[in-house]
Amino acid sequence: MSELQVEEPKKIRAALYVDGFNLYYPLCKLGANHYKWLDLWKLGKRVAEDRSHTLVSVTYCTAYRKDLDAKRRHQAYVQALESANVKCILGHYIATKSDPCHNCGDVYDSFSEKQSDINLALSLFADAKDDTFDWAYLLTADSDQTATAKFLKSHYPEKRLVTVAPPGQEISTNIANEADGKRRLNVEDIKSCLFPPIILRDGDLPIRCPREYEPPRPAAA
Repeated sequence: MSELQVEEPKKIRAALYVDGFNLYYPLCKLGANHYKWLDLWKLGKRVAEDRSHTLVSVTYCTAYRKDLDAKRRHQAYVQALESANVKCILGHYIATKSDPCHNCGDVYDSFSEKQSDINLALSLFADAKDDTFDWAYLLTADSDQTATAKFLKSHYPEKRLVTVAPPGQEISTNIANEADGKRRLNVEDIKSCLFPPIILRDGDLPIRCPREYEPPRPAAA
């Protein structure tokens, strides 16, 4: 008599979608620059495993600043993310003129980041259409993404969404009202998901953490 085969439980596929700047500024407020050297794949696994879900993809949407030092650091970080199988989608900055100063009449250039929010939404919808995930984890506190949650619910009712708030930020009530779950990140989530200072790659040069993102050195005894 053949043994009865026990069917393994179906894996629930999770995908993480990260609003880069909506995560970056809360990390700045934590007052520890090395937290910015954050492995989003590790973070996605940590969050998904709360619900016994299996992480299958991570998408990070951002844009490079015009400042050369900031751009250099950001490019190194994107390299690190791509080495960890994170899909990075870049928007851009545009220059706009300020209103004339009331005192001197001077006009200044200011820069506005464009496309990250729409890239985030479109990436999530494209993956829903391609049946990439069962549960989407949307890491942002931007209530504009409420439209994303509503659209997913109405067009892909079999899919589920968890709203994830950056550390120190409140969960968006508007997104939560359309979501199937919620999660707030904390400092321990960040500390446990950092890249190593040097990321080794087969057949390629290692990726080094920018000096500004290095962890603080222990105080001398």
